[in-house]
Formats: sequence, C-alpha cells, structure tokens
Amino acid sequence: MDMDMDNDQKLWARAQNYVLSRQSADGGFCFYRVWGVEESTAPDTYYAVAVLRFWGMAIPYRAELVRWLQSLQDDQGRYSSLTNASFGVRALSLLAAAPLRDPRPHVLNWAAQAAGHKKAANSETLRDWQRCIQLQRLLAPDEPLPEIMRSGAEAILHGMEAAAGGFGSHPNLVDSGIAWALQRLLGQPHRPQDRIFLHACEDATLGLRLSPDGASTRLEAIFWGILQMAHLHIAPQYPEAVMAYVRACQPVNGGFGRRAGAIATLEGTFHAVMIAAGLSRNPLLQMLTGISTSADVLH
Repeated sequence: MDMDMDNDQKLWARAQNYVLSRQSADGGFCFYRVWGVEESTAPDTYYAVAVLRFWGMAIPYRAELVRWLQSLQDDQGRYSSLTNASFGVRALSLLAAAPLRDPRPHVLNWAAQAAGHKKAANSETLRDWQRCIQLQRLLAPDEPLPEIMRSGAEAILHGMEAAAGGFGSHPNLVDSGIAWALQRLLGQPHRPQDRIFLHACEDATLGLRLSPDGASTRLEAIFWGILQMAHLHIAPQYPEAVMAYVRACQPVNGGFGRRAGAIATLEGTFHAVMIAAGLSRNPLLQMLTGISTSADVLH
C-alpha cells in the first residue's frame, strides 16, 4: 500500500509538470501547444485552472490569464459559443474573477434559440443544456431559473431517459452522468432505477464500464460514475481497479489520455484528478466540478 502511495505521488508530480507545461504566452492553456501551435482554448484553460486549484498550486501569469478569459466576450457580452461561455466563466469563477459584461442575456438567448429549434435529443444537446443551466446557476444562484431554460432542460432529460435506468439512446455512463448533473441543478429527485444502472456499470477489471453490457470504458465515463457515487454517498465496489485504469492512462509526458494508449489532454488529466478526488471523498470535488448547489457542498 505504501508503495502504491509513493508511486501515486510521482504520478501526480508528473501530471503537475504536464499541466504547467501547457500554458501559452497569453496565460491560457492548450493541450497541443507543444506541437508548435499557441492557441489557448476555454475548455483546456478551465481544466488546467481546476486541477491547479485542487493541488493548491499558484497559477502562473494569473493577470494575463484573467485578461485572456475576459477577452472571450465581445463588446455586447456575447461569446462565440456556449462552450466558450461555459468554460470561460467557470474558469474566471475559480480565479475569483468575473466577466467584464453580464453573460446572462447571451445564455438566455442561447436557451431561447435552442428551445425554438426543437433538435432531436442527443448527447451533444444534452451536454449543451447541462452547461446552460450550470452557467445560469453560477451567474444567478439565488434567482429562479427562467422558464424557457427549465422547460428546455426538462425536455432533453425526458427525451434521453431510459425506462430501465440510465440516459442515452444507448444508455451509458457519460450521458447518464451529464443527465444526473442536470437533474441536480434542476432540483429533481433521482430515479431508483438509475442507482441500479450505476451499480450495473461496476466492473472488477475496469472499475466502471461505459455501459452495463459493454466491455470498454474511458476516463470520462469513470469520472461521471464516481462523481455520482460521491453525491449519493455510495462506496465504489472496485476502487483499486478504478485507480489501476487511471494509472494506465498516463503516458510518459505526465498528462492523462482518455484511455490507455491515447494521447494526453488537459481534459483527460482533469478527469483523472477528479476521479482520485472522488475516491478519497475530497470535498473540493463538488466545488471544482460545479454541478452541486451550495447545499450539496455543505452536506
């Protein structure tokens, strides 16, 4: 056991070096910058800031970083995408900073357009609605959700739920985890069959499978499963298998790929760090993943 802990300290030290090496000249972060491309992205920057916060490390070039994140908005307060709004605002929040202009009109406009399109329920639409509601909750925690947001989010949940448990056109842990996060943000109760689905994904070799009848997994699936288990106060059945899978996803550069043999990314590294946080019941998990109400964090 001591040997494992010693190895894991080296595991995280390598990961810390990897994250710091991905910072660009403008203060933002980009997982592929070593390939000669300096192009910070909002998701990569959020993932880097979140894990550096988790580790209690100082964030280099903080002033430049805040300025770069604030520059993602145009003069009207709009973002080029909901993705940039979601990750940009959340990264600023972790840095105890704020956008220069109120993003709520932009978020409400996105919800109105999305509700008008009536697109088919799919994984991408589910993820977008979860980001929309998460962003609104972050920006206006004490205000009721605008009705168009609530109805749109409820409609996507209804369109993606599987009667026997889980969410997705083929129920899986990634779609289910995002749906459970969205349910929590809406204050909806959990369905009993979802707990059964979660347990059915547990696996002695992989820790958590992508789906109950599947034979594969990836870090994102394990992340959403462990996050839900932490929320429901469920102890994972195979924590050693989970950590063995996490370790197998670390290539020589110190970051983590989505699965063994995949290239390292800041997203994969974030998932690895948060999985370990979930297994150790670290309370920072809830704050850094940002899908809990303040009441959840206190319990």
